[in-house]
Amino acid sequence: MENHYGERILMQRYFSAVRNMEQTVMFPSLLQGVLLENQENIVEDNSNTKCSSDRDLYEHYTLLKSIKSMVENGLPPLNDKNLSSREEATEKTDLEGLFQYHISGLYHVLSQLTSRANTVTSKYNEILGQINQNGIPFR
Repeated sequence: MENHYGERILMQRYFSAVRNMEQTVMFPSLLQGVLLENQENIVEDNSNTKCSSDRDLYEHYTLLKSIKSMVENGLPPLNDKNLSSREEATEKTDLEGLFQYHISGLYHVLSQLTSRANTVTSKYNEILGQINQNGIPFR
C-alpha cells in the first residue's frame, strides 16, 4: 500500500500549484480564448463533457479552482446507486485492490491537475509579458 507521506506530498503540490495560479492570475479574463498548447491527450469517458482540448485557459482556471474548493470542502456523500454491479462485486471481494485502483487514479488525476495549474500560470505570465512588450497599459 502507498504510504500517506506520498499522498500528502502530491496533494500539497496540487494545492501549492493552484494557490500559485490563483495568486498570479489577477485578470482571469485574459485567459479567455487562449488554448493550451502541447497538452496531453486526455480521453474523457463522458461524451457530454467538453474535451480537454476544447477548453480555453479560462475554463481550465475555473475548473482547477472549483476542484480545489471541492477537495478542501469535502466530497458530497457517495450514492450507492451510482456504483456499477461490477464495482459492487469487486468491492465485496477485493477491497484492498479496489482501494489501490482508486488511489492510483487519484495520483494520476492530481498529477495532471498540478501540471495543468502550472501550465495556466505559465501561459498567463507569457500573456502578461507580451502585453508589457507591446506597451499596452492596464486601466
